[in-house]
Amino acid sequence: MSENAFEVPLDEADGHLPDVIATAAQRHTIAYLTDQGRRVAAIVPTDEAWYWTPGWQEAEAEAEADIREGRIRSFDTMDDLFAEIDAVRGEDIR
Repeated sequence: MSENAFEVPLDEADGHLPDVIATAAQRHTIAYLTDQGRRVAAIVPTDEAWYWTPGWQEAEAEAEADIREGRIRSFDTMDDLFAEIDAVRGEDIR
């Protein structure tokens, strides 16, 4: 999601956590807290928190697998897409 995430070592964040949170919110990105170069925690803007839920991450992994395995279709127009959806549902009304 967030392309321009940034990292803050724990020892630098100590006493400055409100600033780190404000910066993440202002930049609309994730702030990773690190310990000896290893990411140990993340501050995620509230309007992006849904993306990081287990259910959404499972769906993302499934979608990536579908793309990787070629289980996708492309449509030239939205009408073609909706016609396919109607046909799959058995609701072909055209």
